Amino acid sequence: MTDSLALIYTAVDQVNAQILHGSKIVKDPNTLLLDADGGIDSLALVNLFSALEQLVFDKTGKTIVIADETIFSSPNNPLRSLSTLAAHIDTLVS
Repeated sequence: MTDSLALIYTAVDQVNAQILHGSKIVKDPNTLLLDADGGIDSLALVNLFSALEQLVFDKTGKTIVIADETIFSSPNNPLRSLSTLAAHIDTLVS
């Protein structure tokens, strides 16, 4: 597991702890986040990004923005799944 994926799983645990009713986020690299074939609740997605941005800052001292205005013009959807999000985080912190 990459460091970014480990951070994502920590953020998933934090978000899942807030979900009282409804589906929790499955900790699997192939879990869909934002895709035409499915994804997670929009509030859970925002909370995941927020938790993850804080975890990255705590670990690296770098401030990142996961979903900025350029994210949706990307040819490959970096927000499709947990694994694509991990690759996106790797790019942002490098």
